[in-house]
Amino acid sequence: MSIGRTEDDVNSGELLNLKTLAENRAGFARSALFDRVSGLLFESEGELSPDVRALIDQILTGLIKHVEGDVRQKVAVRLSTLKTAPQDLTKLLANDAIEIARPILHHSPVLNDVDLIDIVQTKTTDHRVAIAKRPELGANVSRALAASKEPKVVEALLANMGAVIPRAVFADLVALAKATETIRRPLLSRKDMPKDLAHRMFWFVSAALRHTILERFSIDPQELDTIFAQLLAEKDAETELRTRTKAPPWTTGEVNALIAKVKAGDINGFAQSLGKIIGVDAETAAKIVSDTGGEPLAIACKAVGADRSQFTTIFLQLDYKRFGKARPISHVQNVTKIYDLLPKDKAMAAVSLWNAQGALAA
Repeated sequence: MSIGRTEDDVNSGELLNLKTLAENRAGFARSALFDRVSGLLFESEGELSPDVRALIDQILTGLIKHVEGDVRQKVAVRLSTLKTAPQDLTKLLANDAIEIARPILHHSPVLNDVDLIDIVQTKTTDHRVAIAKRPELGANVSRALAASKEPKVVEALLANMGAVIPRAVFADLVALAKATETIRRPLLSRKDMPKDLAHRMFWFVSAALRHTILERFSIDPQELDTIFAQLLAEKDAETELRTRTKAPPWTTGEVNALIAKVKAGDINGFAQSLGKIIGVDAETAAKIVSDTGGEPLAIACKAVGADRSQFTTIFLQLDYKRFGKARPISHVQNVTKIYDLLPKDKAMAAVSLWNAQGALAA
């Protein structure tokens, strides 16, 4: 049949004859018939009436399981970008072995969100990865993919900038990232990652990713009210969260007193005093002081108003009291870069956010 054949020609009775042939149980006849009818579909795209298209879908759907995998694969490739592809046949191929289903799952415009979610929930990891790579993904499909908690699937989802990922899904993925290192960097590479959720990761990521969080997701004091409102709405909480948009009251004497406590080995007293000065609860203060990386301490000291020399003294003294020896100079330099990175107002905003997150978690 030529490409120029008209719809009237297609409707002339040829399809009825093909349908009759479809009832022939001989394998050779069915394979030949499948080739003929699928060719008819591709050659006549845009020229077929809905009834004829439905008949073709019926014939091909009935034959698909009787033809070889390589034939199904070729048909899947051709159907994958066809806007008028038969729906039932497309869904069958999408549920086939991944080698056959992949092009359909990647591209087919015929599959809707319900179809995709069904495949996500019933098929293999490879099927889910293929769906995660579609050029566009709706929020419900992203939610279903994230629910699998499979690193390969989540990584593919996060790498897809055409995927709509709701805030609640980001929150679930942040919780997953605590135990799944491979998804941490992809999460922090998303431009739509909520800032406060990125800071929630600060406590369990590497030093390099802590730098990334502070650079890409730095929080201005003016943003805190909006962020706190969002946190309260999510938790349905009535907790009062204080923001600090102005410098907390501190004096040189107070900073020197902090240094004296560290030198004396009074780590608990240091943590309590630090918490009072920067306005965080005891648990958050202890978390800042006990962090082995030292980056939270650098941010807290910047928020408190300690100068660079005072921060270095506090860090080195605290480090020695905890570990019994000084760590390599390269580590000290890395932590000092964190101190230098944030302006004081953004350091204060980060501390306020940590405090709010701790209060709501409690």
